[in-house]
Amino acid sequence: MDLAATLAPEPVARRSIHLLYVPTLCCNLDCAYCYLGEQTTQAALKVDAGRAVATLRYALDALREAGVLAFNVSLHGGEVTTLPEVVLDELFTLIRSHYLENFDAINALGHRKSSPHIKTNLYKFAPFYDLFDKHKVSISASIDLPLSMHARYRTTRGGRDWLARTHENIRLLARYPHAKKISATLCSEHLNDIPAIIDDIRFIHDELCFDMNQFNIMFAFASEMNRAHKGDAALSPATPAQQMALYAALKGAFIGTELEDGLRRNWFDEFKPSYCTNAVNCGERFYLLQSDGSVYSCVRGQGLEEFHYGNIFTDRIDDILANGARKIERIHQAHGFDDNCQRCDHLGLCHTGCPVVKHQNASGHSYTCTLQKAIYADNPRSFPAASPDEQREDIRQYRLNMHPNLAFAQPAVAPPASIRLPSDLAEDKNTLQAMIGVDPVLQALYSDTAFVLEVRDELVPLSSQLLKDRATWYTLVPGDRLVLHTRRSLFDANCPEFLRNTLYLQLLRDTSVVYGDEQRAKQEHVFTYQRFASCLQASNRLGADYLMLDLAGLIELHREHYRRGVRNNLFFTTLSLREYHYQKQKNNAFYHIQAINLPFQNFEFNYLP
Repeated sequence: MDLAATLAPEPVARRSIHLLYVPTLCCNLDCAYCYLGEQTTQAALKVDAGRAVATLRYALDALREAGVLAFNVSLHGGEVTTLPEVVLDELFTLIRSHYLENFDAINALGHRKSSPHIKTNLYKFAPFYDLFDKHKVSISASIDLPLSMHARYRTTRGGRDWLARTHENIRLLARYPHAKKISATLCSEHLNDIPAIIDDIRFIHDELCFDMNQFNIMFAFASEMNRAHKGDAALSPATPAQQMALYAALKGAFIGTELEDGLRRNWFDEFKPSYCTNAVNCGERFYLLQSDGSVYSCVRGQGLEEFHYGNIFTDRIDDILANGARKIERIHQAHGFDDNCQRCDHLGLCHTGCPVVKHQNASGHSYTCTLQKAIYADNPRSFPAASPDEQREDIRQYRLNMHPNLAFAQPAVAPPASIRLPSDLAEDKNTLQAMIGVDPVLQALYSDTAFVLEVRDELVPLSSQLLKDRATWYTLVPGDRLVLHTRRSLFDANCPEFLRNTLYLQLLRDTSVVYGDEQRAKQEHVFTYQRFASCLQASNRLGADYLMLDLAGLIELHREHYRRGVRNNLFFTTLSLREYHYQKQKNNAFYHIQAINLPFQNFEFNYLP
């Protein structure tokens, strides 16, 4: 190998991501709490094996060309070891080469990555031992505790208990010379016998000779796919009380022993700020790639459409990354900003928890909230509580980043003014929000539930551009599904007769034109379109409260007016609300000043023919 070529500086990446790669969804076990449901039985192993290496190579090349560095490439499943040895050998070689080629950049980010990492159930650990040793593979082995539950709930596809082999493979893992750890996913049923869990931790440490300081605890969560697959046999998530009972029991059993370091440092790591569940928006950094090219949020979101970001073979890398951040933001927004989280002095550490679990539990806060607070309290220097000023800033930042629709409620510092405005403009009653609050027609005009746009398979609630602190831009291509759902009651606002009202659309293009008495530079108008309310169809997705209109043809009709790299701005309102807006401007100077730009709900997009 040419040493000069090996040490040549790699291109500078503009962002870095954590990439989980699932070369196959196939699994040789049938765990009772598996969140992947039937996906592990429906996977075609031969097909996956044939494309696994090529897909990862294509993905790494596409990321590099897009200026994105995968600082961590971990193999997950399904079960990775169901693949043939020759495929695993190629995957390990590819990952090691990736780490070597990007050594300096990855090291500069604080990550010391040089060897592949896999998650495995240990069933085929022994046959692959030499291969793992050759590539210095880091191993994360998954078991059930207590081990009696391993025999009952972690069976083979044929329902066979393989606990004896588990013991043998843990002994073998203990002798493995490279990085390794064990993890256990616990359900309510596992925690019915906490003393047995404690006994088996000691058994594995003392008798099987695996250092249980290298151990992680996880808690199963409610899973739609698991319930659909297992029915009444699905296990139940651990309650907060059970989680706390386990934590207290483990402290009582292991504080002051040789396993105290593991208890304090590693065992509950998944619930600390270093893990992805504590990211502000994990869709900006964590991604899971399958061998078919599909990209999901993570192992928890696999197979859920709400957490499907795109496909590397059909979508641009930038679009996949942007879609991930947008979908995670929407999930957090769908469950609101929990009151308890807003009062919590550790919001800056937790950021309200894992969005996948929040979605599965239909909850606005972390499913391990009580446990996390106990860990923070036991380690106050590592996880200090925010001061009142820090807490207010954490809330403000979280609203801005994740709930921008709530951010306008926060007082903003007025920028220095170069013109003199009326002194009473700043009075509370004259703010735009206050005027909306006392005017039912304005409430309808500015409502963030009035219009919901169906973009491909995603439902996007639209907000007034005046009430948003940041914009989200979409990319449309011919054939994309684009359906507008409008709340039926909107056509009654400021209109005595439903039949006389119309849906009113305006498309502007971000090419500047100057006109009017004030000679302002404004976005250029492309079209205005109206459809009478009585000519809209009942919504087939949002129910009787909404009417819908397919916009794909209308957008396609004007394709010649779109410019590459130029955003288009589509506004939505009704004829009667538009008339009310302009009448309000004439009647109220305070409203006119603050609504000088179009206030209607909008959707910004680029169009790629």
